[in-house]
Amino acid sequence: MTDIPSRKHLVLLGTGRANMSVLKKLVAQGIGGLAVTLVAPQLNYLDEAMLAGHLLGEKALEDFVIPLKHLLDGSGIGYVPDLVQALDPQAQCLHLASGEILPYDALSLNAEPELDRARLDKLMPGVRANAMFAYPRYVFLELWPQLLALAQKRPLQIAVIGHNKFSVELALAAAEMLAAPHGSRVTLLTNGAPVMQDAPPALRKCALARLKALNITVLHEVCVSFSAKSLQLESGAALVCDAPLLALESDTPAWLQDSGVKLLEDGQVALNRRLQSESHSQIFVVPYDAPTEAGPALEANLHATLFGGSLKNVPFAPKIRTMQSGARRAIVTLGPWALEGNWAWRWKNARDRQQLAAVVQRPVLFSAPQS
Repeated sequence: MTDIPSRKHLVLLGTGRANMSVLKKLVAQGIGGLAVTLVAPQLNYLDEAMLAGHLLGEKALEDFVIPLKHLLDGSGIGYVPDLVQALDPQAQCLHLASGEILPYDALSLNAEPELDRARLDKLMPGVRANAMFAYPRYVFLELWPQLLALAQKRPLQIAVIGHNKFSVELALAAAEMLAAPHGSRVTLLTNGAPVMQDAPPALRKCALARLKALNITVLHEVCVSFSAKSLQLESGAALVCDAPLLALESDTPAWLQDSGVKLLEDGQVALNRRLQSESHSQIFVVPYDAPTEAGPALEANLHATLFGGSLKNVPFAPKIRTMQSGARRAIVTLGPWALEGNWAWRWKNARDRQQLAAVVQRPVLFSAPQS
């Protein structure tokens, strides 16, 4: 068991944007008498806002995947490269895959979403063997160039399974990048849900228009099984498919579902407006796509939990929403207003770089010579 005598212990689980905001402030101000541990499989920050740009060949991997070792060096913050196996909220400790037990006084979960492959394979037999999963991102990013290379050799029938914003961005990127030279085709299979059903109407309208413009077929069907050459649909039809890309909404991790924290009917953790677990106030869960404004509020709430003080409500939705809508194109929305095209892409690009710089500084590779 990790020995954290007498000191308050903050555990940051995952390297999402909000946890990075907390980490950056702790590094800048110093941790004082607080013990801080970061738990994540990789010591990197991946900026989701720039991911679609990379898939379209606009950004290199190093543009949006930032190493964090330099940030932690000399900070006194511990790093554990591990996965969580179980959570005991009564004893306030995490059980890690390595066998280590990590106690906490406050826990912030802001990690990459997970897809329960065993559960999905029961719902859709063959998915584990045949689909390319959008998570974990690092594996997906390794496979994407292989898909591009395959489309250079022969025409492909590609199906993106999902209905959220990333599913649409992925379908648009696939249509742009895989069509030439052999005429590969893309289908967006929504698994029965409306496309981007939770998005503002202006954003959704622009996204649907771009899907139509790039000749992407949208099927509001449910996939029930996968094979090497086709997808079986609930209607009884079969969809010819060489490359299924699974981008469904993520699951609450099994270890969190089994922990005894209060859950909603859909299996998500029941949270208050301060992103605290309704049943265990020391646990904070930040959605991976939470707005930028969530970071400062999370900082304040973790400090209040550890040392006392009032907590802040966290905004659930950003004022400005953006998404990639194809090669050098984007959608920017503010309330009922929307812009789509190259100008919106240039604005989004500049904003993404600015927000990335605000979250984490890149490591300095070379030092200037002393004069």
